[in-house]
Amino acid sequence: MKSIAHLISTIFQPLLMPTYGVMLLFVYTYFGMIYLHQFWLIITPVVLFSFAIPAILIFMLYRMDIISDLSLKVRRERIYPYLITLVSYSVMIYFYHKMHMPRWFLMIMASSVAIMVIAIIITLKWKISAHMFGIGGLIGGAMSVSYFVEHSNPYFMFMGLFIIAGLVGTSRLILKRHTFAQVIAGFLLGLLISFVFVWTGAEA
Repeated sequence: MKSIAHLISTIFQPLLMPTYGVMLLFVYTYFGMIYLHQFWLIITPVVLFSFAIPAILIFMLYRMDIISDLSLKVRRERIYPYLITLVSYSVMIYFYHKMHMPRWFLMIMASSVAIMVIAIIITLKWKISAHMFGIGGLIGGAMSVSYFVEHSNPYFMFMGLFIIAGLVGTSRLILKRHTFAQVIAGFLLGLLISFVFVWTGAEA
């Protein structure tokens, strides 16, 4: 059971959520049709700045003994990885801004930064689930894009995403990385911030 939980936690780790989110846009929205010819130009920055660069730098922190575990089990050790991710995400937003991407698209990325800032503040006193604010942010962004940009209701996609969220949350509990409260708090943080940010971008 724990091996399956580890696998789920790895596949749906927080650093991969922005990449999954952009890939979903190409699958279920008109964004994919409009920007299909720019697929690699759009997907490369999100892979680079939201996953590759933070992952490499966090691994360097581990090698330098600044953090004791790559899964960031110790609450006080999460600050530096979170700050690294925050800066990298900010550079990514600037890159997309220079590409003149739609405002709602930029707000998807901005929501990740806002979630990270709030998570850093919370982490000073309490341990919140990064996996859950990652999947929560993915779902919140997808819901907001569907309702306020696409004006659609891809309920099968939402069913799949909520099932994944349940699997991720259960995995974090099985691995004893978080309490139930930390799992729920992380999910709600990601869902609400992402939903509101994209909604604001769509209405502007």
